[in-house]
Amino acid sequence: MFLVETLAPILLLIALGSALAHLRFLGRGFMDDLNKLVFWVALPALIFVSVAAIEKPAPRVGLLIAITFGATLGVAALAWLTGRLLRLPPPANGSLIQAAFRGNLAYVGIPVLTYAFAALPAAQREEELGLALLVMTPLMALYNVLAVVVLEGSQHHLSLRALPAILRGIATNPLILASLAGLLFPIFSWHLPLIAHRTLETLGAAAVPVSLLCIGGSLAFVSLRGRKAAIVAAAALKVFAKPALALVLCRLAGVTGPDLRIVLVLAACPTAVASFIMASKLGADESLASGAIALSTVLAAASLALALALS
Repeated sequence: MFLVETLAPILLLIALGSALAHLRFLGRGFMDDLNKLVFWVALPALIFVSVAAIEKPAPRVGLLIAITFGATLGVAALAWLTGRLLRLPPPANGSLIQAAFRGNLAYVGIPVLTYAFAALPAAQREEELGLALLVMTPLMALYNVLAVVVLEGSQHHLSLRALPAILRGIATNPLILASLAGLLFPIFSWHLPLIAHRTLETLGAAAVPVSLLCIGGSLAFVSLRGRKAAIVAAAALKVFAKPALALVLCRLAGVTGPDLRIVLVLAACPTAVASFIMASKLGADESLASGAIALSTVLAAASLALALALS
């Protein structure tokens, strides 16, 4: 019953977003604007107010970050090997690797964890969600760096000239900035004024349902055209191999309970839409990237159910 209550609202909202986009009730231009609103305003508000509410950063956050980094690098290596076995050309191999490691943490991970921790007491719920966001922040930075390394490196274009673009992408990411700004409050024992807290909390509350509608709407504009074997491999690596690696690392490190749930959910998220944008900008295989996004989003219902069941 817990799995149904946690995942059903998420899947229904994604399906609603896809249906509204297919019916042209939500046009592509409006969906783009809605994505901007979520990415630049609603999600940063949710992240900031959640991190700022943490009493004190948990010392175990470093261990969870190390595990998520290990699973990310491990699946990237598996994806590189898979691309070689499939004899993919460099642009396709770069897209395969990125699709396999880059998860949709903000638009899927946060909503799933929000619903998964809903039954916990308020104080524990805030602590666990805040911990998840602290783990997510450096992981998003790693995704940005690794994406450029993989996409440029697969085509032998990688050089120090790419470094400013990598750093600029991290320094201007509103989700990373919101988390870092929120972290100042527990570090310096600051407290948000009640008016500011309630305003940001109300704004952040819109992030979860709207982000899910955006995911559904984005599926209406992607397809499975292209290299079918590579698309299936990328999606399977992302939603099954990566969480499996994360589970092994958690077992070895003795991570259990809500901490295990955080790691597994973040690992089981489908391929991020940003992977298509990066593939387009850096000359990689766009059809493979979009196909992996669509297929992994469909398969993520099973992987997220397993992640919740195992934790």
